[in-house]
Amino acid sequence: MSEQETTNESPIDPVAACQEELLAWKDRALRMSADFENYKKRTEKEKVQWAKSNQSIILNDLLAIVDDFDRALEQAHKHPASAEFNSWLAGFEMTSKALNKMLQKFDVQEIKEDQVFNPEIHEAVMQVESPDHISGSIVKVLQKGYTFKGEVLRPAKVSVAT
Repeated sequence: MSEQETTNESPIDPVAACQEELLAWKDRALRMSADFENYKKRTEKEKVQWAKSNQSIILNDLLAIVDDFDRALEQAHKHPASAEFNSWLAGFEMTSKALNKMLQKFDVQEIKEDQVFNPEIHEAVMQVESPDHISGSIVKVLQKGYTFKGEVLRPAKVSVAT
């Protein structure tokens, strides 16, 4: 008796074994290709998020400069001035406008003044009693707020009526 007959096993078909191994390798290649595509998509998304985060940091720092310009211009307009001062002020205003134009270029928008406090876009820094305002409404904007590409870059700091 041969060895095959004693074990009652059918002979192993080399073609079937190769086809089975080929299918396993194809499946593995497809999975690796899909994993790589997912990796590329994830890294691209992370790159975009990283760039937006870095832009937000820089733009937020720039907002402090814009605030300084706004305060300086507000004070300058309160006082009568000489012709020399007015020419200096005109240059200062041009620089301020250029900064605001640059912010618009990067899709930085000022949060429009709203009458009702919204914790998603406002930060209440104080509460004041005001007979002219209903409770929960904004009495005064203390610092402008801004959005960047539709998300809050810096909330508006406000005083709220009690």
